[in-house]
Amino acid sequence: MKTEAQILATVMDSTRHYTLSYFNRLRDQDLHRRFICEGKELNSAFWLIAHLATTENGLLLRATGGEVIKFSWAKNFTLGGAGLPQAECPPFSEVFDMFNAVHTKAIAHVATLDDQALSRPNITGLPFGDQVRHVVMHAIRHEGSHIGHLGWLCKLYGIKTM
Repeated sequence: MKTEAQILATVMDSTRHYTLSYFNRLRDQDLHRRFICEGKELNSAFWLIAHLATTENGLLLRATGGEVIKFSWAKNFTLGGAGLPQAECPPFSEVFDMFNAVHTKAIAHVATLDDQALSRPNITGLPFGDQVRHVVMHAIRHEGSHIGHLGWLCKLYGIKTM
């Protein structure tokens, strides 16, 4: 029988597979392009992947007691981060490698948490529950919301999603 943490890790990993299914459709597009819809600038696919690497590092490693991976560009893609001008961005291969490395480490770490660890206080200061388990659940929802953004980008590029 799987533990609660193993189930949460499995759901997060499944969510990542869905992220990748949309992102793989966008791979050959201009990943830095920012569409304007109704006068509002949308985040680029580059920003989304960098943001997901950064936030998974914070939510599934730092906030759960795991070993955080340090990378210099993270602060630009965190909650409320505007990213960087394209000329100052790290190479996409570096961002994508970090996106995958953080995920691999985070899933392995989350799966090891016991009930006591899941019951520890939410240290993020963000209002999505008072325990580590709520932080993990939020990470799943958070990535799911950005899957929707990737789907919108596919549509804006004229890429069929279903």
